[in-house]
Amino acid sequence: MSNDNTISFVIFKNNSGKSYTLTISQNKLKIASISLLAALIALGVGIYLSYNVNIQQAAYNKLKKDYSQKMESIKVLNEEIDFIKNDMIDLIEKEERLELLLGKARVKKKLRKKNIKKFKKELKVLEKSAVNLEDRAFKLVNMMRDYVDEFNQKYSIHLKRTHLITARFEATPSIRPLYGRVMSRYGWRRHPVSKKRRFHKGIDIASWAGAPIHVTADGIVEYAGWSRTFGYVVVVNHNYGYRTYYAHCSQILVKRKEIVKKGQVIAQVGSTGLSTGPHLHYEIRKWNQRLNPIAYLDLDMFTARRRIW
Repeated sequence: MSNDNTISFVIFKNNSGKSYTLTISQNKLKIASISLLAALIALGVGIYLSYNVNIQQAAYNKLKKDYSQKMESIKVLNEEIDFIKNDMIDLIEKEERLELLLGKARVKKKLRKKNIKKFKKELKVLEKSAVNLEDRAFKLVNMMRDYVDEFNQKYSIHLKRTHLITARFEATPSIRPLYGRVMSRYGWRRHPVSKKRRFHKGIDIASWAGAPIHVTADGIVEYAGWSRTFGYVVVVNHNYGYRTYYAHCSQILVKRKEIVKKGQVIAQVGSTGLSTGPHLHYEIRKWNQRLNPIAYLDLDMFTARRRIW
């Protein structure tokens, strides 16, 4: 039974026939229903929030992992930038030395300033176009790689030219054959033996008998023997048309067709042939044209470019 304010439930016991009556007021039933509904809602919200937190945590972990990977990538790119930068500095220094050797330092200095200005301009464009730090670093690495490749190409060209210049210099008479006073220069003079006015085809360097005579450039001994005028003489044939003569020797230390290197001792000072005392008569010829040996004493590659090339 129930009235307006209560609800009764009759509960029968199995097999015994007995029954129980449970009476609940409507207010309590409403409260219980609301409580149950609230509990179900709370449970649903809890499950949803827990699920959402797990999703957010997973997303956060992924974002954190991606961030770590990007930072590691940026670190690697920055290390590569430093490496390329050092490589560029090394190449620039090498290029400057080669350009100085090739006599292009002034011209290249202006060109380098222009290239630096161009690089800075491209760098500004790159920074504006970069989406993020990683993109900026990646683009910077690529740009610097292009510059390094360009420098490498230029350096290779300069290096080849330098090898040619070095080979030419080694074949060019450029050192003193003997340390001593030049007592007779290239040009017209009165011959010390004949007393007649003659053109002196070389220079005479005074020294003591037996002093070492050095070949002034790489080459091959063309002649090593006796001459009526020169006495014991050594003639060395060099590349690029050069030929050098070392006369009035007391002793010859090389043989014909022997390969000699710049600075090698090839003979000793003497007074053989038409001579009045121990000295070296030294001549230089190029394509059989006589040259003034004074211009070829104590040369380096830079002075060689200015004086004789």
